[in-house]
Amino acid sequence: MPLANGAPRRPEFDWLRVVALGLLIVFHGAVGFSENWHWHVVDPHNSPALDAYLTFQMRWRVTLVFVVSGAALMLALGARSPIEVARERVLRLLVPLVFGILVIVPPQIWLERLAHGQFNGSYLAFLGQLFNGIYPNGNLSWHHLWFLPYVLVLSLLLAGPFAWARSPAGRRALDPTLQAVARRHAYWLLVLPLMGAEALLHLQQGDAHTFIYDSHGWAVFVLLMLLGGAIALWSELLAAIQRGRWAAIAVGIAAFAVLELMGVRDGIDPAKFQGLKALAWCMASAANMLAWVLAAIGFITRWLTRGSAVLGYLSEAALPVYILHQTITIAVVYQLRGTGWPLAVEMTITIAASLLGSFAIYEFAIRHSPWLRPLFGMKVAGASITNRWAAPSSSGRQPS
Repeated sequence: MPLANGAPRRPEFDWLRVVALGLLIVFHGAVGFSENWHWHVVDPHNSPALDAYLTFQMRWRVTLVFVVSGAALMLALGARSPIEVARERVLRLLVPLVFGILVIVPPQIWLERLAHGQFNGSYLAFLGQLFNGIYPNGNLSWHHLWFLPYVLVLSLLLAGPFAWARSPAGRRALDPTLQAVARRHAYWLLVLPLMGAEALLHLQQGDAHTFIYDSHGWAVFVLLMLLGGAIALWSELLAAIQRGRWAAIAVGIAAFAVLELMGVRDGIDPAKFQGLKALAWCMASAANMLAWVLAAIGFITRWLTRGSAVLGYLSEAALPVYILHQTITIAVVYQLRGTGWPLAVEMTITIAASLLGSFAIYEFAIRHSPWLRPLFGMKVAGASITNRWAAPSSSGRQPS
């Protein structure tokens, strides 16, 4: 999900990107310690508070990635043609995906096999079995990089329509509608197609994001990328979402409460619901997802509007650090199994080790290497982005 290249940057979207990937890193640093969640390697603890956090975050944790990917695509088309943007997306998403499958993910699967008694041998011995099939039965997988092919395909499909939306003809056609949507906060109508997307879970085997058979995922993600593109191009829409951020929090709390009252937890197939209860689940799940996405967009883009050297560094490091973090996370959880240490201690060690280790590898190995940078979704020559921010397109007022 690279951001605009060559055009002035929008710091609020850089911050949104950093927060989106940061939330995923924290989620992965916590999920391995719950006894009620299935993950690659676990050291289980009985913690209702942890389970509540995971359940809450699970329902929308990856959505911001697609929102910011849509915004990045729209911004990139301000400086380059759809063909140029498509070529760059292939290089900066497909290359790290393939590298991740072959280099970053295999240690995770090796440790999982060791922890579950499915393999007993060295990592080198395990590599001899790397191509024996597709995970979970085999050993080839994209694991935490699963969203990269979705972003890539949707970017290629939406590059043309987004370029048209930026054109004078596109603006003439879309401006009246988008301005009306902003004035009336009609972006909440997205809950209707999202309800339809949630209903698609009835037609597939869970929410595993299997790419080819994931009709639910494709429906949700294209809507989120369209939302991201719209808020990047129409300042009135972004400002309206910022004004409605507290209302979004209220809707999110109410919708999450409904889901909790319905007893929906990770691993429960919503297809078990029938009739009105199924409709209620789809409505509550869609409203919960949309509300927390809108709240995150509203607060982050209103409060975090200034570029800085720190933001420049974090924005460039975000994807490489994300690519690296889960291998370190799983290695730490594997080592902590059976220690009996308190949950807070183990989670702190895991998240800290994941972040510090990933940033250290990024800083001392990747950042300055023209050979490694492309493998982690970075340009070969990394010019500083610190002074390339444009003023936010929204109000830019101080938070209230």
